[in-house]
Amino acid sequence: MEQTLAERSYDYIRNKLACGDLAPGMRLVNRVLASEIGVSVIPVREAIHRLASEGLIEHVPGSGAFVRKSDPQAIDDLYVLRDALESCAAGEAALHITEFQIDELVSILDEALELAKQITQSRKQHATKTQMIAWLATEQRFHELVFEAARNQLLAKVAQEHRAIGQIFDAQRDNPQLLTSDVANQTCAGKSELIKAFRQRDQRKARELMSEQIQRGRKEVMRHIRAATKR
Repeated sequence: MEQTLAERSYDYIRNKLACGDLAPGMRLVNRVLASEIGVSVIPVREAIHRLASEGLIEHVPGSGAFVRKSDPQAIDDLYVLRDALESCAAGEAALHITEFQIDELVSILDEALELAKQITQSRKQHATKTQMIAWLATEQRFHELVFEAARNQLLAKVAQEHRAIGQIFDAQRDNPQLLTSDVANQTCAGKSELIKAFRQRDQRKARELMSEQIQRGRKEVMRHIRAATKR
């Protein structure tokens, strides 16, 4: 099915946000975006309204639309929601996941392991912006696949409506120093253990491992965000 102009505009702006080309706090100018995309301002306006409803864009009365800045409390709240939803999804996935889906998770983990290796071998011992974007892409695919494997439409619907996965990853895109070699290797080890729990159909272990991973990420991200707000 052919994309509408509004969908094309949404995908374009969403991708620029994902790649960090539109920084937090940046004002979005409809006519500039319309010129870049090759459409009128009407589909751009529709796309911006959609992004605002998803929490990525903030409308400021009298000033326009801006890329939303990270709100420490909102991010922390999302981690609480993620823990509740994804731990449950991991437990359900342990019961319903297919061999094909496990193979997909292994393939995603292999990509993450290669990135972790690159970061470990780097002088700075943390990710570059390009590596961070690639890492977050593997993270999002992994977690979305767990929701898919859980076969619970209500869980998936709540996660999608609140963008429980995406918003947290969006908040990290401009902070590649968050992804240190230790964090990358610990995360890969946790994912490997989670895949093992899926293979063994161990529902309790899968829930525990997912919760541990989310809480570990919560601690690191919140520490960094709070330190940044004090500067």
